[in-house]
Parts: sequence; C-alpha cells; structure tokens
Amino acid sequence: MVLKEYKDIDGIKVFHDDIATNHADYKAEGLDNLHKVEEQHFWFLARKDFITTQMKKVVSMSSKIIEIGAGTGNVSRCLKRAGFSNMAVGEMHLNGLRYAQSYGIDECYQFDLLRAPFKDEFDTICIFDVLEHIDEDKDALVSIHSMLKNNGHIVLTVPSHQWLWNRDDVLAGHKKRYTRADLVKLLKESGFEIIIARYFFISIVPLLLLRKLLGGFNIVPKKQKHIAGIWINPVLSK
Repeated sequence: MVLKEYKDIDGIKVFHDDIATNHADYKAEGLDNLHKVEEQHFWFLARKDFITTQMKKVVSMSSKIIEIGAGTGNVSRCLKRAGFSNMAVGEMHLNGLRYAQSYGIDECYQFDLLRAPFKDEFDTICIFDVLEHIDEDKDALVSIHSMLKNNGHIVLTVPSHQWLWNRDDVLAGHKKRYTRADLVKLLKESGFEIIIARYFFISIVPLLLLRKLLGGFNIVPKKQKHIAGIWINPVLSK
C-alpha cells in the first residue's frame, strides 16, 4: 500500500523532494564517487557476490523485493541478473537512482526511510551497509517492519565490532559498528524474529585491524586515493 502521493521525475517516483544533497547521513556526491569504483574495488565485488549467494538460499526468486539505501543500484543489478526479477530500489538521492535506471532497474523510489511511504508492500526488504549511517537505527528498523507484508523478510548487513572502528568509518559517515548480539537485540525490539544472524568475511579481520592501527597513526600511502569515504589501495583493487 502506498501511503503518500509522489512526483514522477524522469520515471523515478519521488516522495520526499526536501532531502538535501548534503544530508548528514550520506551525501549525494558519495554516490557519484562510488559509481566510479564499484566495478573495480575488491570489497564491492566480493560483497555483492556474497549477498547474491546468501539471498538465493533464503529468498524466493518471485518475491517482491526492494533494496533500501541502494546507492547506485549496483547490488540490485547483480540480484536481478541472478534471477530476482521483481526488484525495486529505494534511495534518498536522485543521482543514485539515475544510476540504477541505467542498470536496467525500472522501479525506483526516492524517499526518506524514517518517513516510510509504504505499508505492507514488500515480501523482502534489503538494507546493505546502511543502518550504521542512521542515528535512529531502531526507528529505521520499525519503519522497515511496517513496509513488509505478513511473514516478510529483512536481509541486512552492517559493519561489525566497535573495536574495529577506524578512520574509514568516520569518512564514510558511520555512526557505529555492531556485534551480532547488539543487532539481534535491536531487531527483536523492532518486531522481527531472527532466522539467520552471523558474521561473514571473518578471514579479513586481521587486515581490518591493521587498517585501524595504521589509520590511528595517520599512515597513508601517498598513492592511495580517497573516494566516497573509502581509502582505495591500488594493490587491493581490480
């Protein structure tokens, strides 16, 4: 059910046109920068492959799905190619949704997650590395819960362990990192029943710790580039 009227701007359904491009949670220019590196940087490539593999295990291909905080729609494009044909994307910045359109995603919605314009609308809601940008994370999860149909599912990822907090978290606009126990508690308080909750990419934790230590001493190779709040090391990029 759609709760609010929207404007149609170049095929994008716009619910909240008052969102600033320099929004405190994430700036629109970050999406332009992400678009430049998402198909080269190892993290984005490995992450979307992992997400797609996990989604195939728990979500029906015929599900009505929306990825919220979808950025450029890069992950949704991967999911669509994998056979999830009923894909939509939600994002607060129009430039990200225009990239999503260029990837062949037709259902594009611009809105503020904390002012959800839908109710009982989707079978599955995906939110990948978005929750950590939002101060009101519980409000965001309650909002997502309201947008799901009965017996609907949320699939989400977040950065783990506050002890891994580093300069990149600050640059990316993160508000926090989560433990599994923290996230499970938060989800239950927001009305969800947990099916699967686990850590992934555990093997790279030593590298993340090294990044934290180097960042703490402000040691940055001269050839490293800063793009969208991420330090891009050419040795680790495709």
